[in-house]
Amino acid sequence: MDKNILSVILSSLIFLITFIILGYLFYFYKKRKSVLEKLALTLPGKISPSFFQPSFNGQYQGLGFSITLIPSSENSPTYLNISLFKNSFFKLRIYKESILSNVGKKLGIIHEVKTYDEAFDKEFLIFSNNSSLAFSYLNKNEIRNTIKEIFNLGFTIFLIDDKKIFIQKPNYNLLTDLEPNFIINLLEKLSFLARGL
Repeated sequence: MDKNILSVILSSLIFLITFIILGYLFYFYKKRKSVLEKLALTLPGKISPSFFQPSFNGQYQGLGFSITLIPSSENSPTYLNISLFKNSFFKLRIYKESILSNVGKKLGIIHEVKTYDEAFDKEFLIFSNNSSLAFSYLNKNEIRNTIKEIFNLGFTIFLIDDKKIFIQKPNYNLLTDLEPNFIINLLEKLSFLARGL
C-alpha cells in the first residue's frame, strides 16, 4: 500500500477517535451541567464553567458550599464532592472501618480517636490532629447520628479541616444524588454539623 494512502488513513483514524472521545466528554459534560442547572432553580448559586469538573457554588444558611462532580479516570470512579465552608480549630477525618484498618490497629500502626460509643467506634475509623477537641465534638449523640446518616447515604469520607466540612461519595447516581431535595437534606445535615464546631 502506498505510504501516502496509509498516512491519510492513519490521520483520518486519529481524527475520528479524537472526535469520538471529545463528543463523549461533551455529552457527559452537558448531562452533568443540566443536572446542576436543575439544582440552580432550587438553590441560589452559580455553575462553574469547568469542562472536566463542573461544580455548583452557593450559600446555604449563611455558609458557602460547593458541589463538584469529579469524572472517572483510569484508576478511580466518579466522585460527588460536597463542601460546606466553616472555620474549625481542629481537623477530623472519619472513614468506615475495613479489614485493613482493623489489622493496622491490632499491629499498633493506626492510632485513632475514640468516642467511647462502642457501636460508633466499631463502625468508624477516626483521626484528628487534636483528639480532645475531636472527642468533645463527637461526644454529642446528635453529631454522631448525623455522621452515621451521611455514611448510610453512600458517602465514604467525612472530613473537617480549618476551612470546611467535606464529604465524598464514589460512583454517585447523577439523577438521584443530585436531586434538589437530596442535596438540600445533605446541606441541612452539614449545616447542623457546622454549628457544632
